[in-house]
Amino acid sequence: MNAKKQLSIMLLTAVVTSMTSCQNEPVTTVNETTDTEVINEITETETSNTVDDLPDEDFEGRAFRVLAAESTAYKGYICVEEETGDVLNDAIYSANRAVEERFNFVIEQEIQEATAANNLGTNLIMAGDDVYDIISLTDRLALSYAVQGMLVSYDEMPYIDLDKEYWCRSINDSMTIGGNHWLAYSDFNLSVYDYTFVLAFNKQLLDELQLENPYELVESGKWTYDVFNEMCKAAVRDLDGDSVMTENDRYGWSGDGRQILPTMWVAAGVTPVTKDENDLPKYTLTSDEAFAEVYERIFDLAWNNNTWYPVTNNININTDNMFRDGNALFQTTSFGLLDSEYYRDMNINYGIIPHPKFNEAQSEYYTRVEGGRIFAIPVTNSDLDFTGIALEAMSYQASVDIIPAYFEIALKTKYTRDDESAKMFDLVMETRVYDLADTFWCEQIRDGFLGQLFKSGSEALASAAESNRTKVEDKINETIEALAK
Repeated sequence: MNAKKQLSIMLLTAVVTSMTSCQNEPVTTVNETTDTEVINEITETETSNTVDDLPDEDFEGRAFRVLAAESTAYKGYICVEEETGDVLNDAIYSANRAVEERFNFVIEQEIQEATAANNLGTNLIMAGDDVYDIISLTDRLALSYAVQGMLVSYDEMPYIDLDKEYWCRSINDSMTIGGNHWLAYSDFNLSVYDYTFVLAFNKQLLDELQLENPYELVESGKWTYDVFNEMCKAAVRDLDGDSVMTENDRYGWSGDGRQILPTMWVAAGVTPVTKDENDLPKYTLTSDEAFAEVYERIFDLAWNNNTWYPVTNNININTDNMFRDGNALFQTTSFGLLDSEYYRDMNINYGIIPHPKFNEAQSEYYTRVEGGRIFAIPVTNSDLDFTGIALEAMSYQASVDIIPAYFEIALKTKYTRDDESAKMFDLVMETRVYDLADTFWCEQIRDGFLGQLFKSGSEALASAAESNRTKVEDKINETIEALAK
């Protein structure tokens, strides 16, 4: 099975293998074979990856210059200096060396802190300096630069074939505007995988409360908002007996409000920004009755009955101790955060599932991708042929070496503690959604009026959606008009 299957957002055929109860299991990894054995097996049996159609070229040792970003939430780098014995690190090393040897060039990567990388990229483009062939930018910033004519569209790049499997096609197609791929992700860029959101659950607490098996609920299609709510309420307890719910008590759900709101609306299959028949984005929240119903339910899930530990200050998950200390039944988290000390050092057994559907009538589970760091091509790039070949070759080689290591070893073995969680990753990857209100226009919508509305504990969605309509529509129309020139 292709571990990174990038199917369309509205895929209706996700199938989950039958699952068994996993309660009271010891904290162990699930794969008794070695990392090398698994990777060899994947390499031998995986034949569906399309091969690139690149010509033979010799670039005589020239440098492919990369500006990358550093973060604890995602892997913003594309190159590592040496093999360390870690399977993912070594897969990245092997993939890069294979591409370098094939075309006789050297990847030179500079890593900056995320904001510094954004600023440096900006300054160099504005100055007209050809310092990097590709630069790492936050997705919404990259869109802004495209609007200003500072980037080369991926559709204009020679040798790049966005129809190939190793380009993240469903994600990239959701980012198009007027049918054009101004920006794109591929398999060498792990940030778009790291930003995939899932739900962790405390297996020991689930067993103590004698609640239903979440894996079986997912498989049966009965994992819904209502079931999630009832489980969360069952976990709530005033542990210190002072009749006031604080950080010293137990909750049903843990997670930053900035993340749980969009994660849950995506899980329900709604979005504040849709596309018309011409593939142009439009703000539809003011007339979207379905979204209004979903927001009302998310508000009820989070703010009523003390089910959610109310974190609204955008803290890093590593400073929220509720789930780690066993005082929350569920936690909204991401692939990238699973590879952190928070989870690696956790003593409790936990499982991984998708976030719940709105109701059983919903045909599919949907999984949110918060965004990512896009490797953009600056207009200062003086050799697009070389850059196109390098990007295409790296993308293909990543599908052969890096993606199997990321999923089959890192996610499914090192970051999880049972077979059932590992199986859930396939379902999650088949149902990923890149919501433009959560990514390109998150400053106006997700972190703008919707985020502020939810953070304040307000249900006044209709008035907030209408009062912000002009500002949001102007921003979207500005983008459409600029990119149409």
